[in-house]
Amino acid sequence: MVSITGYGKATEEAVNNFQEFVGFEIPEDYKQFLLKHNGGTTTVQNCKFYVDGLDTLVCLHALYGLELHDKQLDLQKWHEENREDLHKNCIIIGNDTCAGKILLIDNEEEKGVYFWDQGWYSDPSSQDENIYKVASSFQSFIEGLKVPEEI
Repeated sequence: MVSITGYGKATEEAVNNFQEFVGFEIPEDYKQFLLKHNGGTTTVQNCKFYVDGLDTLVCLHALYGLELHDKQLDLQKWHEENREDLHKNCIIIGNDTCAGKILLIDNEEEKGVYFWDQGWYSDPSSQDENIYKVASSFQSFIEGLKVPEEI
């Protein structure tokens, strides 16, 4: 499994405040990730994840954390800026190396990690269809990350 270089550890209070802010309880595996790493990057550069709906590999840039000095890596900032565009019980948890975002959705219709091709860079993305399921859980997303020599 790919190792993560985290941004420190989130506190229980920070996680609880974030859940209150977004209005839902985040999945336990993701909560544990925040408490242990508080976001981060992979220790091996250019780790990728497969997006079946696009039949392509996407390069992971960063996973966001809570109460970070660098607001470009802050979960709450991304949720605040994009709240109106997000599905129910959805948060932006990271980004790729282009304009794509990584979403964590936890509602009755959809559960798991998704790739949001915000800039419609990949065929067949369009304004109406640009969200693709990547993994059924945050843990399976992390386990599915591939280092360059595995590709």
